[in-house]
Amino acid sequence: MRICLRTTHGGKVMETTLRMVTRLGLMCLVVIGLQVMASAQGRGRGSGRSAGGPPVGTGVDRGIGRSSDASAGRADKGRGTASDKSNRRSDSGMKRARAASKNAKSVAKDRRREHKHCVKACKQAHRNAVRACRGRTGADRAACERAANEVHRNCVQGCPR
Repeated sequence: MRICLRTTHGGKVMETTLRMVTRLGLMCLVVIGLQVMASAQGRGRGSGRSAGGPPVGTGVDRGIGRSSDASAGRADKGRGTASDKSNRRSDSGMKRARAASKNAKSVAKDRRREHKHCVKACKQAHRNAVRACRGRTGADRAACERAANEVHRNCVQGCPR
C-alpha cells in the first residue's frame, strides 16, 4: 500500500499552499534573526557599569580612600608629607572645593525649584485664560485660544532656568 501526499485531502493546491506558508515563515525567522544581530552591534563595552555619566567615585576626593590599598600603604606616607610640606594648604583647598561644590548644588536646587514654581503659575494662568475663551464660538474662540497659547509660551520661556 503506497501513501502519497498528493492524493490526500487537499491535493496539489494544499501542498503548494503549505510550501508557500513554510517558506514565508522561514523568511520571517531569517529577517528577525538578522535584525537582532544588527541591533546588537556595538552594544558591548566589556565593563560591568554603564559607559555614560561620571566615574564611580564622584566628588572632590575621588579615589583618595582607595589609593592606600592600590599602593600597599605607600600612598599614606606621601599624602601626609605633602600636607605637612605645604603647611596644610592642600587641606584647606579641599575644604574650599567641597564648600564650593555644596554651594553650587544648593544654588542649582533653588533654581530648579524656582523654575518649577514659575512654570506652575504659567500653567494655572493658561488654564484660566482658556476657560475665559469657552464662552465664545467659532473663529472668535480660536483667536482667543491662540492668544492664550502665545501668552503661555512666552510666560514659560521667561521663567528662570
